[in-house]
Parts: sequence; C-alpha cells; structure tokens
Amino acid sequence: MAWFDTHCHLDFPPFKDDLTAHLETFVQANVSHCMVPAVAPNNWQTVLDLSVIPSLFVALGYHPCFLNEQALTQHPDALLGELNSLQTLVKQAGDKVQAWGECGLDGRFSDTMAHQEFAFDWQIQAAQQQQLPLLIHSVRLHDRVAQLLKQQQFSQGGIIHGFSGSYEQASRFVDLGFKIGVGGTITWPRSEKTRKALKRLPLDALVLETDAPDMPLFEMKQAHNTPLNLSIIFEQLIALRSEPAEQLEQALWDNSLQALHLPL
Repeated sequence: MAWFDTHCHLDFPPFKDDLTAHLETFVQANVSHCMVPAVAPNNWQTVLDLSVIPSLFVALGYHPCFLNEQALTQHPDALLGELNSLQTLVKQAGDKVQAWGECGLDGRFSDTMAHQEFAFDWQIQAAQQQQLPLLIHSVRLHDRVAQLLKQQQFSQGGIIHGFSGSYEQASRFVDLGFKIGVGGTITWPRSEKTRKALKRLPLDALVLETDAPDMPLFEMKQAHNTPLNLSIIFEQLIALRSEPAEQLEQALWDNSLQALHLPL
C-alpha cells in the first residue's frame, strides 16, 4: 500500500528549496500523494503552481492565523477584497484545486476572533458554492466550528486537520460529513483524550497527515516534520485500533480519496 499525507505544506522551508529531491524520498518511502493547502494571499499562486506535479493535490484558503494585519485593524469586511480574489482564483483554477483550505478558527488568538469568524463563515459559503471539501484548522473552538458548519448546512465534507479533542467533539464533525486528521499529536504521552477518541471513532472517519514541516512528533529526530513520518503515526494508530494493519492501511487510503472527492 501507499501513503497519502492529507495535509502538508511543501511550499514551506525546507521542502521548497529542493522539492524534487524531497518528492523522490517520499516515493521511496511509499508516500505516493500529498495534499498541499495554501494559507494566505502570498502563497495562493505558489501552491496552485504545484498542481502540475502528479503526486500533489492542492487547496486554496485563508488560514485564521495568517489574516492580513492591515485588515485586522479595520472592520472584518475589510477582508472582502482578499476573499473575493481568492474565490476568483479558485474559479479560474477549475479542477487544479481539489479542496478549499486551510481555513477555520484558532482560539489562541481571541483578539482577532471577529475577523476569523467572518473569514471562515465566508469561506464555508464559497466552498459550498464551488462544491469543494474543506480543510479545517480548528484549535480550541471545535464546538463553534461545528456550529458554523451546521448553520451554513455545509454538505461537501472534508477533513478536520490535526485533530486534538474529545470523542464527542470528533463525532460531531463526523456526523457533519468530515474525516478526522490523525497526525503527530497521538505520539505525545499527554494526548490521552485524543488517543481515546481515535480509538473509538468508526474506521471510515480517519485519515493520516503530518502538517509538515510543523506539528512535531514526540522525540522526533528531524529538525522539521516530514511526510516520511506517516509510518510512525500509522504505527501509533495501529496500537490504538482493533483492526488488522492491512485493513487499517487500506481504509486510510480510501478515506483520503473520499474526503477529497477523488475517484476511488
């Protein structure tokens, strides 16, 4: 079987400096496909350009932690110009874009919450119009994220990226049609709540990711996270789940394709 990293930022250092060489190492480690989400206006086109590489899929979105600093000093609708530009780019790109994201809410930045909610709510509506799944960044605000998705009656599904939370919170997202992104969080001893959640969730709700070069694994030896660490995350997941490794591996692959509206 091959691995699918459903969330990694290959336009960031250290990957962007020699992406071809990195992709060769991924292939050697059976990482056959990666989803690369954009985060802000300054990397939308850079990420879109990666769509010419057969092993890469791309998403365009506005990350809550990268909202324009100038716009944050004004009313939330000052972001409209950038959001409209994003929508135009997505429409023009057509099938080069497989998902909308990374977008969402981050409770660590309460001073920008009005702008975060405005941008996220707008992107939920835009993704629904484009019939694209969402790649969602949800930190300390799972209940609010789920509430906004439900209010907008979002029906395209997607992935809750780098999930860290309870079984009840994860189940709410699954009920809304989302997969749960399993990443390096489960390698940390302090992640017991998340590990218990991933143990109980249905098999068809799980996908693998690294968030490389971020989201380090426990006792990680590399300077930066990498899709090469998918196998370590998988071993941690095997230890939690009751299914045979082969069944789990196949399900994770199928779930990734389903979450991103790709042909099985």
